[in-house]
Amino acid sequence: MIQAILFDLEKTLTNIDSAEFMQNYLGILAPRFAHLLPPDKFSKQLLKSLEVTQKEPKLGQTNIQTFFDDFCKATGQSIQTLKPIFEEFYASDFPTLRCLVQVNPLGVKVVEYAIQQGFLTAAVSNLIMPLSAMQEQIRWMGLEPEHFKVISSLDTSHYCKPHIEFYREIADSLGVGPESCLLVSKDPKDFVCQELGMKVFFIGEQSSEVQSDFVGQLDDLLRYISLGSL
Repeated sequence: MIQAILFDLEKTLTNIDSAEFMQNYLGILAPRFAHLLPPDKFSKQLLKSLEVTQKEPKLGQTNIQTFFDDFCKATGQSIQTLKPIFEEFYASDFPTLRCLVQVNPLGVKVVEYAIQQGFLTAAVSNLIMPLSAMQEQIRWMGLEPEHFKVISSLDTSHYCKPHIEFYREIADSLGVGPESCLLVSKDPKDFVCQELGMKVFFIGEQSSEVQSDFVGQLDDLLRYISLGSL
């Protein structure tokens, strides 16, 4: 029996060009560190350190700890110097990226209806950013952070997608078993969660390559919820 629905954000609850978003994100983030690192060097190292964070999680460390361990070592800068600059960026500059994210009204409707029907909800993202940035993006969608019991982020999660422990940690944080979770995603890489017994609702079309439990669009998910068919 499904008790919790995990919503992937990119291209599921929002319409976003991830490459364009990241290009603009780095374009306004890197200049804030120009007095410490050339923007090009900063951007390249940021992406390298995020890749290390994704591929090489450290037991007992949050993603942000793993990120700063690598980033500080590579740049020769201290976390005490870097962290306040990142925090100021997310408070002041990050909201200007809102214009790159298109709201999906049906996404808002599905999340709100799922909550009304008693499902626990979580927001899980491919973008590796701190909680404040993830909360901001949720507001861009026409929702509030309070709509989700769990929000994956750089500073709250210990693993990244598609590491299988990422999905286990989300289920644990929700207080349910993985077999009681349904992940709604457009990314086939998320199918790894099925190894834990999670169900997957793939946003797309049925094909021989799609090995998910449900396939369709958000309006199909809304119908499944209304019929009690999950």
